[in-house]
Amino acid sequence: MQYDQNRRRLLRYFAVLGLAAFGTTPAFAKAAKSLVKYQDTPNSNGDKCADCNFFNPGDNTCKVVEGDISPDGWCTYFSKRPAKA
Repeated sequence: MQYDQNRRRLLRYFAVLGLAAFGTTPAFAKAAKSLVKYQDTPNSNGDKCADCNFFNPGDNTCKVVEGDISPDGWCTYFSKRPAKA
């Protein structure tokens, strides 16, 4: 009987600990510019951040790359924004 109570207490402790760790961890971290080969100029095809699905034009940030992003920049995560209908 004592073993069952200690075991339940231990399992409850780990469940709470796991939820606390999950609640304080971001869903994903942004990538460093160096890892995605970010450049402040468009690529050779003319692709640029202003046309990317991840770019936030209001504050010149990116959803997946850290730091300030130039609208004329480009990186390997470039994903063309769908055309508006």
